[in-house]
Amino acid sequence: MDLALLQSRHGFCVVMNRLASSGRRWRMLALVACSASTLAQNPNSPASSPQANAVAGSQFRTLRSVSGGSGHEANGRFVMDDPRSVFLTGKDAKVIVYFEWEGPLGPHHFEGLWKSPEGKIVLISDFRYEAKAKQFSGYWTMLLSESTPSGEWTLEARIDGELGGSHSFVITGSPSAAAAAVAPPPRQPLATSDLYKQVLDASAIVEKLTADGSLLDRSSGFWIGNDTLLTAFEALDGAASLRILSPDGTRAVTDQILAWNRWQDWALLSVPRAKGPFLKRAANSVNVGDHCVFLEIGASGSRLTDGTITGKNTFPRAGERFLVASAATATSIGGPLLDDFGDYVGIVGGTVLPGATAMRMLNLLGDSPSAKGGPAVYENGAMAVPISLVPNTPSTSAKTSLAELDRRGEFLAPVTKSGLIGFAQLAVASGKGANRINAPHEYRWIFSRREGHATVFVNWQPTSKAKGKAMLRVFDSDNRKVAESKPDNLNLSPGNFLASSWDVPVENFAPAIYRVEISFGEQVVWRDFFRVTD
Repeated sequence: MDLALLQSRHGFCVVMNRLASSGRRWRMLALVACSASTLAQNPNSPASSPQANAVAGSQFRTLRSVSGGSGHEANGRFVMDDPRSVFLTGKDAKVIVYFEWEGPLGPHHFEGLWKSPEGKIVLISDFRYEAKAKQFSGYWTMLLSESTPSGEWTLEARIDGELGGSHSFVITGSPSAAAAAVAPPPRQPLATSDLYKQVLDASAIVEKLTADGSLLDRSSGFWIGNDTLLTAFEALDGAASLRILSPDGTRAVTDQILAWNRWQDWALLSVPRAKGPFLKRAANSVNVGDHCVFLEIGASGSRLTDGTITGKNTFPRAGERFLVASAATATSIGGPLLDDFGDYVGIVGGTVLPGATAMRMLNLLGDSPSAKGGPAVYENGAMAVPISLVPNTPSTSAKTSLAELDRRGEFLAPVTKSGLIGFAQLAVASGKGANRINAPHEYRWIFSRREGHATVFVNWQPTSKAKGKAMLRVFDSDNRKVAESKPDNLNLSPGNFLASSWDVPVENFAPAIYRVEISFGEQVVWRDFFRVTD
């Protein structure tokens, strides 16, 4: 091994050359020179890349280190003109690595060991310096050439034989590799206050309107692009138009849909607006146990609520659903389920049967005590639609109107708040009462075909006079009518008690979940769901 000594300004640099396996001599760092310098350090000078560490038992503490391509001395200290950690051969002429230390006064021996990407020491420089203050600094310079190996290099500093810190940097031979070598800092979860502001600014209230502009219901949605709002399908089911209320007070009305899935319970709305905040889609999927949050909207306002993923399930036709820790208010349906970084991972709601609430369906699908005549037991928590079910849809995609969805049979007729019904319920009848009306024996939502029929009981308590025909209809999960009663002419007036009942022939139904509706005139005034078993 040859040793070539290069005189530096304040010391010496040792360039180590190697012998190739073929026996021919080759230079590991061709045309590379090294220099070193030490300066007294001002104790009050700032540190841009703090390390503040010391090896156990060492009397020297590294305060900081920084690398760059150029620098200068000013007022007794070294200033790095362009601090960075990636250097390009053919463009950058040299690498400067600067250290600041704290240690004892007196003479010291400094060494700089340059380690190649292979981890081998290929360059050494050393010098001596007498420290006259507890804080002092020094820097080493290595010249670059076209043949300098690419990869991660390290300069290891030693003082009096003790480790005085190390600093790594990257040398690359192409601009694209240089860009790739700069690893982005790890992403940090948002503070709760930042998470709340981010979701609040990007959320909106979705108001479901009738053809005459009357309000049917309120749900949530959230912006995922400048003109695109994501929400649950149930937030628009049966609407003639939608009114979007943003947190900044702006309003917009739309009836245009970019994409939707009735069973999976999601819809993308096209809503032109001025530029505003929007949420980003999570790059990674979430698993059971992952912490998430959603915006719960109630009478007192909006607040972040625990949406930790507590389970997963897959339902026929509806697909996968997340089970989340907290229950969701009706107005929260359609809002985003967020991870700790503020990216959306799902949509709150996720009913598994169009037209019914998610938790209501879980009660019907499970072994509920209501099947035996007891009170219904609703599950705690809520469900959410995983974002993996929602395709990336450009805002320039073809649009479909709400009227077209209604024409295709995608919508259910909206339930009108008519003020006619005081009470309505499915039950098992015990026989005719004094008014020749079936009397309820036990209220329930699950019936066996062996029972023959279920009964719907209604107490009419109108707030104003009304005259019309009342009918009961039953639909399957595909919105096909499977049963219909004869019209019952009613003359309703406030203060006059009137009761009605209809028998539903469940013995003729296949085991499944069905929807039952009562209409008065042209309006649906009541709706519920029930399950038929063998």
